[in-house]
Formats: sequence, C-alpha cells, structure tokens
Amino acid sequence: MNPDTYAALHGPARPARSHHGTGVAVVAAVLWAVALVLLGGLGFLALWAAADTGTAEGIPLHWALICLAVAALPIGLLRMPAVRRLSVPARALVTGLAVCSVAVGLVIRAA
Repeated sequence: MNPDTYAALHGPARPARSHHGTGVAVVAAVLWAVALVLLGGLGFLALWAAADTGTAEGIPLHWALICLAVAALPIGLLRMPAVRRLSVPARALVTGLAVCSVAVGLVIRAA
C-alpha cells in the first residue's frame, strides 16, 4: 500500500505507547513512600525526644550528619555512570531501594 494513501485514509501513523517501565515506577514510588514515612517518623521522634529532655540548643550534631548522609546517598548514586545508563524508572528504583534500606536500618537502630 502506498504510504500517502494510508495517511490520507487513516491519518499519520502513531506508534503505540510503551508500558515497559510502569511496574518498576510503581515499585519505586512505593519504596520512596515507605522511606519518607520512616524518615519523617524518625524526625518526629527526634524532635519529641529533644522537647522531652528540655534541651533548646537545636538539632544534635549526629542527627544533622545522618540527615546529610541520607540526602547525599541518592545524589551520589545518581552521579555514578552505571546508574546514569539506566532508564528513569530504574534510577528511581535503585535510589529508592538504597534510601529505604537506610531508613529501615535507622528505625531498627532507634527501636
């Protein structure tokens, strides 16, 4: 069939949308949600403990260092060449898995 005839009858050809990374993106979103809930809960407990002891000097140094390390982890991972070659949902999955495992470790240590 002539491509001009097909285009005249059915309009321009449109490729089908790929659903390749949808499952990976959903798992990554769940991991990030769990990690953020755990880290938020730890922050709440740290503030509650600081308010209970009556110290008003601010955030303790070790909590500030932990926050910086948790924030630097996905940034460091995303700058690695092996992770840069992955698709965007796979990158979100790798960083979410790393942050979630750190958050679970902190919760286990705090408990």
